[in-house]
Amino acid sequence: MFQFYSSTKSRLLHVLMLVLLMGIAASSTATESLDIRVGNFYPNYYKNAEQQWEGIDVEMAVALVVRAGFEPNILEIPWSRALVMALQGQVDLLANVNITEERSEYLHWIGPQRYTQMSLIVTRENAALPVSSLDDLVAQCKSLGLKFGIQPNVTYGDEFDERLRNDDAFRGCAEQLTGPQNDDKVLLGRLLGYFDEPLDVQAERRRNPEYGLVVHPFTAIKEPVFFGVSKASVTTDELKRLLMAYQSMVADGSLEAIEGKWTFNTQDQ
Repeated sequence: MFQFYSSTKSRLLHVLMLVLLMGIAASSTATESLDIRVGNFYPNYYKNAEQQWEGIDVEMAVALVVRAGFEPNILEIPWSRALVMALQGQVDLLANVNITEERSEYLHWIGPQRYTQMSLIVTRENAALPVSSLDDLVAQCKSLGLKFGIQPNVTYGDEFDERLRNDDAFRGCAEQLTGPQNDDKVLLGRLLGYFDEPLDVQAERRRNPEYGLVVHPFTAIKEPVFFGVSKASVTTDELKRLLMAYQSMVADGSLEAIEGKWTFNTQDQ
């Protein structure tokens, strides 16, 4: 999102942001805090063996709040309830949020935080399967006699969704199942693969390099997600501090470094 015209200008901007943020932190009181919403959803948010919150989205949110000079206060809240609480000013910061017109009425947006995508998940043996389009996907399904899995009530992009509605051949290649069932069916050779956000598979492969599923290069949709900041509870000054912190983290690579802990290129699998 942010472009810098030279490495010197980038370094100067970074230094200026840090100086400003240090001044903000020094002038703020130690009791200032912001509430961060989390949920039990690995690997975005989860508790480790010491019962401390970890995960890509909680780490990004905490880093942002700390950089802005606030104390993070983590609250576990179901997603639908968190949106209502943000509207009412009962929680300050949400991570991994898609922008909608309705949400924009009660949330400020900071970001993009990162990008999410719906990728084809397959076995290691099919990591190089020749699929680079939806037509290729249909051809492979027919050739191998296997369907691909999708989840109910999930959007996979305009073209994908349109073909599910109106293309009999494409719809006939899709099987609607929940995530765990998709994993099992792919590993047992009963599904060609399934479409999902690849974070959990990539995290599992970091823990166990011999894990049987990988992320195929073909992606149905890729879109940005943002930090959502409650308009009802966060003041204009606090919002400015968060925006400056975000810009500083983009400039020095902090957000990118956190994302790198949890993801890797499909070529590196």
